[in-house]
Amino acid sequence: MRNGRRSWLVAFTAFFLVFGAWCFAAPFDGPADEVQHTIRAAGVASFDPGQIFARPAVVPDAFGRPGMGAYQQVPVGMDVHAFSFCFGNEPRQSADCAEGLSGGPIGEVSTSAGRYNPLYYFFVGPPLRWFPNWGGLIAARLISSALCAALLASAFVSLLRWSRYGLTAAALLCVATPMLAHLAGGVNPNSVEIAAGIAFFSAGIPLLLEPPDPVRKRNLVTLLGISAVLLLTLRSAGPAWFAFAFFALVVPVRWKWLKEYWTALRRVRYWTGGVILAAVLSAAWIVGMKTGELVPPIPGMWHWRFGEAVALYINSWSIYLEGMIGVAGWFDVSMWKPFYMVWTMLVGGLVFFGAIFGNWTLRWRYLVILLGGIVLPGFLQVSQANQTGFITAGRYMLPLLAGLPLLGAWTLEQRLLDADKVRSLARTFVVTLLPIHMVLLVWAMVRWQRGLPGSAGVGYFNPLAGNWHPPTTSFPPLVLMTIGLLYTGWVFWRVPHAGVPVAPVLVAEEAPAAAPAGKSAELTEEVAPEASHDVEVPVAAGDVPIQREIRSDTWRESRVPGAEAAPGSR
Repeated sequence: MRNGRRSWLVAFTAFFLVFGAWCFAAPFDGPADEVQHTIRAAGVASFDPGQIFARPAVVPDAFGRPGMGAYQQVPVGMDVHAFSFCFGNEPRQSADCAEGLSGGPIGEVSTSAGRYNPLYYFFVGPPLRWFPNWGGLIAARLISSALCAALLASAFVSLLRWSRYGLTAAALLCVATPMLAHLAGGVNPNSVEIAAGIAFFSAGIPLLLEPPDPVRKRNLVTLLGISAVLLLTLRSAGPAWFAFAFFALVVPVRWKWLKEYWTALRRVRYWTGGVILAAVLSAAWIVGMKTGELVPPIPGMWHWRFGEAVALYINSWSIYLEGMIGVAGWFDVSMWKPFYMVWTMLVGGLVFFGAIFGNWTLRWRYLVILLGGIVLPGFLQVSQANQTGFITAGRYMLPLLAGLPLLGAWTLEQRLLDADKVRSLARTFVVTLLPIHMVLLVWAMVRWQRGLPGSAGVGYFNPLAGNWHPPTTSFPPLVLMTIGLLYTGWVFWRVPHAGVPVAPVLVAEEAPAAAPAGKSAELTEEVAPEASHDVEVPVAAGDVPIQREIRSDTWRESRVPGAEAAPGSR
């Protein structure tokens, strides 16, 4: 097995263990909207075109109000909503009142996810269709976790291969938040959408912001294409996330670089066609299934004036940030504030200092992402506040906003930090961020098992107590999370590595042709397969990062052909 594939498997296992812990911890419909998505998944898994293309209808939403959706022919026992009938949004109430997932005769069941694109549900639906019980639910959740872990593992290998000292690879810990882990451990396409957004930036930054290397960057093209298709397809907001993310990375356009990729790699042409086709099909689905249709609310339900709605949206951003980091369940499981402060300071530091030490092109990229991730959702929320109420959540914007800390980390390891400082910062992420995953899991388990009063003290947080426990007991999630965090910590502790000394070039125009950076000597040797039918050019061994002064915003800019890594480089 090549080291690149081994690194992918190591990273996949680490993420899958952390995500898998949530699969065994939550009751049915513990993660928000899980009932809605499982009903849709079971309907799609019938492979009946009438169920896949379910006719749009007005159905009750999670709050019992009329909303957009459709009806699916599924086991009627799946229609058990935590929010409507039991513990949803009632933090003092344990899940002991929940009936749990069950089968029963096939009947017509409504779901607000009935108009969602079926792609995600083809993967997670069969276990729910064939085994509508706890076992089928666990299998569907594990499949969803595996999809997210595969995308993040691919992002990890790409950034490990192409970031100068490994800081950008380590920054995955900043964007793979406990909220993503919680969603990945449930049935919800938002989790794969977030992972796809992270993978898109992880492939796009080294592919599009650095000089071309068609041979060794061909796998980045594949990852960029897969993540683009997923972003465009999974949810109706995805095309907007893709458009802003792509625009931020591509503009200003370097036509010479794009032309080199276009002529050198057939897969660039194939994936371009595939992404265009996905965009067309996604647009057709959104229009044909009326996924953007709004149902008029009950008269008198909301009466916000424009200025009040704007103020409420702006003032809600502390809540949105917490929602990106980790608010479990039906937004009713929040950690203590210092945990959010720690995460926000570390991630905010990457973004802030990246903007300070980056150039104006980087700030332009920041601006595009902020317009797409903050201004656009704000406009939609404020303009429709009296139609939908305030339904915006931080996790919805995370697929796009995850690009900010990744761009910031990429900039800092090019312009400011040396290998020693990168190692210190990356290991700070390991020590401070990973334990917060366990905190949110314990908080959520306690809330589901015995309820979580606002006055709960430290001694109340016993994840083995309470009158409800998962059918598989409360031990598997705790064991899986413990092993997963230790393993993930071990993987990311070894990420930082040293580059070679800086070789300044005073006259950029006289420099040899630029080619991008190298890899971690410890974790990976080569990401690309041994052979490729795209192009046949020998791959030089031992390529390592080196900084060069060329007039571009690509920050790392060249390598010395055939250069060897410094002895003991990690």
